[in-house]
Amino acid sequence: MWKSILTALIAGIAVQQSAFAQGVSTADVNIVSVNGAVSARDFTCTVVINNQNDDDARRVRVIVLMPLQVRVLRARAAPGPGSPGVCAPGPLLGGFIEYATCDFLQLPQGPSVLRTITVTSTLSTAAPRYPYTCSAFIYSAVGDINKTNNYKTWP
Repeated sequence: MWKSILTALIAGIAVQQSAFAQGVSTADVNIVSVNGAVSARDFTCTVVINNQNDDDARRVRVIVLMPLQVRVLRARAAPGPGSPGVCAPGPLLGGFIEYATCDFLQLPQGPSVLRTITVTSTLSTAAPRYPYTCSAFIYSAVGDINKTNNYKTWP
């Protein structure tokens, strides 16, 4: 009798422990592309992002770095799946604003789910000595399974 009670007790504990096991939530937020364009009036950096893994990413932040000695005029995320992107220029430092951030509360998964960020700045006072460049970095609060695709630069 004690043997059957002990066996039932052990089996019950094993079943109870398996009920507490949970899957791991992972994302793969990434920079799909970064492109820059110089016009007679301004410089524009366009960044395309997505999340390729099977879980939605949460609290996503994209940092877009602009050329030397510019002032970011505007930063915006185009409408798309997930939460709206809230973009803002960085702080004024030494007379220049050389980066912008965009935050998304949720970025759905799927290779075809793309979001576009556009950051426009003044022309660089350091050009042509220092060429026009832009780059972007993305991260989220959900664990990222592939960090090698979180950064891209142009050109």
